Amino acid sequence: MTDEPRTDPPPRRGGWRDFWQLHVPLVVVLAMCTAFTVIEARRATEGVWRAWWYMFEWPLFGLFAFWIWYRYRNEGSVTKGLIQRWRDRVAEATAEAERAAEPPPIPADDPGLQAWDGYLDDLHRRDPPGGPPARA
Repeated sequence: MTDEPRTDPPPRRGGWRDFWQLHVPLVVVLAMCTAFTVIEARRATEGVWRAWWYMFEWPLFGLFAFWIWYRYRNEGSVTKGLIQRWRDRVAEATAEAERAAEPPPIPADDPGLQAWDGYLDDLHRRDPPGGPPARA
């Protein structure tokens, strides 16, 4: 099994199915959002202070509907493109973490390394590795 991400071919878009499932709902939602924005704008100018929030909220709903439509139109799913981007970011972060986990090489002329090697040599000379010497 390979570690490469699976790439499905992009779905074939177009036809009557997209017309009824993507385009018509988008037009309906955008028409509703426009109508509700106009209604709330009238209410806001009449002095209903809460309507100011709704006057700005309905266009945001319309933008969200357009974004959903765009994602379905180009990628066939709202989450498919997000999942692929997430997998790419995880793979990049994993590779970066693996690179960061490797300690940098220590040069042989490092004074700390030479002091450590001298300490180990002295320790091995006084008490050789392998445990205490056997008694006779």
